[in-house]
Amino acid sequence: MPASKQLISFARTPDDRLSFNGEHVLTLYRDEQTGILWIGTVRGLEKIDPGAIKFSRKLLPPSPGNGRARFVTAVCQDVSNVNKYWLAVRDIGLFEWNRLTGDIKQVPFGKMPAQHDVIAITQDRQGRIWLGAHGGVFRYVSTSGKWEFISDFLPAESRKNNFITTALTDRKGRTWLGSGYGGLFCHNPSTDQIHDVPLPFDGKTPGVSRIQEDSKGNIWVLTNEGIYRVRSDGKAAKRITLHGSTIPIRPSDRLQSTFHMDSQDQLWASGIGFVVCADSNGRIRKTYTLANGLQADHIFSIQDDKQGQLWMSTDNLLHKLDPKTGEFRYYDKGSGLLDQMVFISCQINLNRAGEVFIGYHGGFNYVQPEHLKPNTVPPPVVVTSLRINNNPRLLTERVTLQPDETSLAIEFAALGYSQPGKNRYAYKLNGFDTDWVLSNDHAATYTNLAPGTYTFRVKAANNDGVWNETGTSVRVNVIAPYWKTAWFRLVIFLLIVSVLYAIYRNRERQRQRLERIRNRIATDLHDDMGSTLSSIRLFSDVVQQQIAPVRPEAVPILQRISSSATALSESMQDIIWTIQTNHDSLADVVARMREFGLRLAEAKEIDFDMQVAESINHLKLTLEQRRNLHLIFKESLNNAVKYANCSQITVRLTVENKYLHLLIHDNGQGFDAAAVQTGNGLTNLQSRAREIGGTLRLESVIGEGTSIKLTMKI
Repeated sequence: MPASKQLISFARTPDDRLSFNGEHVLTLYRDEQTGILWIGTVRGLEKIDPGAIKFSRKLLPPSPGNGRARFVTAVCQDVSNVNKYWLAVRDIGLFEWNRLTGDIKQVPFGKMPAQHDVIAITQDRQGRIWLGAHGGVFRYVSTSGKWEFISDFLPAESRKNNFITTALTDRKGRTWLGSGYGGLFCHNPSTDQIHDVPLPFDGKTPGVSRIQEDSKGNIWVLTNEGIYRVRSDGKAAKRITLHGSTIPIRPSDRLQSTFHMDSQDQLWASGIGFVVCADSNGRIRKTYTLANGLQADHIFSIQDDKQGQLWMSTDNLLHKLDPKTGEFRYYDKGSGLLDQMVFISCQINLNRAGEVFIGYHGGFNYVQPEHLKPNTVPPPVVVTSLRINNNPRLLTERVTLQPDETSLAIEFAALGYSQPGKNRYAYKLNGFDTDWVLSNDHAATYTNLAPGTYTFRVKAANNDGVWNETGTSVRVNVIAPYWKTAWFRLVIFLLIVSVLYAIYRNRERQRQRLERIRNRIATDLHDDMGSTLSSIRLFSDVVQQQIAPVRPEAVPILQRISSSATALSESMQDIIWTIQTNHDSLADVVARMREFGLRLAEAKEIDFDMQVAESINHLKLTLEQRRNLHLIFKESLNNAVKYANCSQITVRLTVENKYLHLLIHDNGQGFDAAAVQTGNGLTNLQSRAREIGGTLRLESVIGEGTSIKLTMKI
């Protein structure tokens, strides 16, 4: 040691897996950052790691011929010698450890009973060691080496199968004993007598598994019927029931595995899969389960240290709980423990300096909690390999995936060698993962990534949870297949546009061809049929003038011929106007309707009022819509002029939400629509409305006139 200038020899301890292998040392290397000392020997590589081995340990000496379990249930510091410790060891008995010399030896029982299965230990003020055992209690005086076995305080009928499971010396010097089948007992040092302490229960005397004194001198007792609090004078006891938990405690859980009263007189009690913190009356303040940090089903011992941390010996890892933050820390063999689980009732002990002692098979561990410093060195993290489609790929700063490469596996490692099994990882593929993925594995796999550029980031934490936030990264470029590239999409877009344009041009040619046909038909009708009808009307008028003096009876017939020719000519003009392509707008239809209405109303001296919304000027109509709208208007107006006996006709034309509304109203005599038999006129109007996808409604009131309402989609 540099301070004392003394040499310390490291020898091989056969039963200690953490001891030096004892072979020749070939080389030494000390990592200045982590403090790890690497030792190269002829039998391999070893290391001394201050960041991992946090607990000191002491092994029991070999016990020749004794193959039975040797579990240290408790470690007791001597009341007068701080360097002397007493160990209770199952199936063997009592051991003495001299901390100064490191010697540990078994204390012989002499002629005591052969049953030496020691379960509990305590030391009274006189220095006598009390050992709980089967059938009674051993008492040992270390100064004289004298042994006693006391059993008469146990009921005779249960003494043979009974055993003392727990022992405690209180601040008044009394020794309390708990038995598996016989209840609670107390030793009075002034009379040297042991008497039973009654507990309030019904039925058979409960077994006692743990005893503890709180800061007020009350004695707390754990039984298989629950927890009891015994007044310091031993004259009154009260059962403490846990209550107030948001997590229901099942009836079977009242058989708590252990309990502990901490320095603040808070009650800590454990059951199957939970541990609770309650006040001295049993009201639960906090519950810990597998969901919020507990990693064990069974807790066998609880002890608080001088810093207020709770230590728990469990069936899975040694737990340390910070009650202020609710944060757990866990320790296993990698931390220097002899084992990482216990399945035997035991006791975590403190010495007067605040060191924590935990017993295991074959020895015990101890640690000063103040010296438990976390490993603050974050581990470097590196990417170790790449596999694409399950084939290895050379590591580069940028990885490219071809269109047929759909699987990417990235392996990484934290270069932290203090308990490397506790290293944790967090990785994230920017552009794919929305958050960090926490993992204990050192690999990440992605499949079927969309084309694009990604950044894979990975960071790592050491055995004490200190993260290397910088980590490392790899750029990943996923090449799109040709059908997902921009040029391919552009080609497809242009192709679609070309097809649509071709369709448009074809339709436009068809429309223009149809317009030419329509215009030719209109021209032919105007030139041929129009001139013929004009000739018929002209010839009939001439014949009428010539024959009137000779054959006056033929004049009416000739007049009818002339009128029919005139009417047919007007109808032909309407057809020609409808067919012509330069009259497709709604405004053209409205103009013709207005012209017809004014001419017809003026001939009958009827007031004609037509109002049209300005929004119709830009609207276009199909041939069928123009024709049927105009014919509905003409027939409705003709009916009003002929039959309504009206003095005014009102027309309103509006457009709302792509619907055209036409209203024709006269102030004539009206009629009872229900009483009048429907003729061809109304049927024709409704038929024309249906042809253009519209509806037509007729309303008439006697004495108020008639209204025709047409609604059609445009």
